Amino acid sequence: MSDIGSKIRELRIAENLTQENLAAELNVSFQSVSRWENGISTPDISLLPVIARFFGVSADYLLGMQDDENEASKHELEQEYWENRSCGDIDAAYEIMIKGRKLFPRNMHFCVNLAEVMELFEGGNESQVTKYGEQQFSKQIFNLCERVLDESRDEEDRFRALKLLAGNHMKAGNINEAIKIANGMADIMHSKEVLLGELLSGEEKKKRLQENILIMADYISEMLVKIAFQKEYGFSKDLTFEEKMTYVNAANTIMKTIISDGNFLVYSRKIGWNYRRMAELYVAMNMKEEALACLFEAEKMAAAFDSLRSDSKPKFTSPFCDLVENDMTESKKFFVGSEREMLAYRLDEMAEYFGDDERFAELRKRLGEQHIVI
Repeated sequence: MSDIGSKIRELRIAENLTQENLAAELNVSFQSVSRWENGISTPDISLLPVIARFFGVSADYLLGMQDDENEASKHELEQEYWENRSCGDIDAAYEIMIKGRKLFPRNMHFCVNLAEVMELFEGGNESQVTKYGEQQFSKQIFNLCERVLDESRDEEDRFRALKLLAGNHMKAGNINEAIKIANGMADIMHSKEVLLGELLSGEEKKKRLQENILIMADYISEMLVKIAFQKEYGFSKDLTFEEKMTYVNAANTIMKTIISDGNFLVYSRKIGWNYRRMAELYVAMNMKEEALACLFEAEKMAAAFDSLRSDSKPKFTSPFCDLVENDMTESKKFFVGSEREMLAYRLDEMAEYFGDDERFAELRKRLGEQHIVI
């Protein structure tokens, strides 16, 4: 049997009630509530159904008789959510977290999961974008994140909520609020990851340092591509095709330097997309041979990514990161379908340029039909 008092305290705080407020609702003294929460005494057995009805939970929940079952249900929902996120089915991931929030309304981890997947709807397909606007997802995301910050003690969940809040403030034009959030967070050199790299020892230290190297390589690579292509960064319109090519090529070079043996695992997707971006730039510069060479590399990367099992966690084999596990949930897909199908989908946009080129036609044939759902 778990501590009834601690559950009453959690429920009271979640409802934003003082001990005096709760005491008035239950028709007891606030000293009684204080004694329950401090483990000095427990509520009279006749009060348990009253307390349970007030908070919308069962008496079994207060007595801790559902804890094991609840934890198993939470784990199952969490696993199902990330499986759908990793394969790009954000509609299914959204429905799973809606269900999770209904079953566990005070679970702050599910709050931030829901907020993150709702954010993805803004850049999704037509029906998802419509849903994002009609159901005021931006407002819901803001409210969910505020609740996480008010009630959660989990630092990782709080960080995720702060990141979403800052992004929402930026999109709403509240630049000062976004900057205020950013300034209140630790700088890179005082992050958890860097500090653990200093504090750990032996194999744990080496693994943490390798993870940090991979994280930073991925970050730098991603920023180079965003500077070259994303208009909101304010640089892409000032860059020539050649300059954009330099940025994207540098992004791939960084990842290939760290993952020096070519076993890119989850990063095959990013590298492949960069090759596709390079192909598009070569098309824009009317350099057909170079464009085809990049598309063939993109094909290799797509096949490598599609060969990975979503339920496995193999380690990288490069000497710079051979202690790090590949995590497929980090793929951040936003579409349903394979990488080869996505490449085929993108090739349709280049078909006019390549015309009846046999090599392009063979590539398109190898990739097969695509059934992409974006």
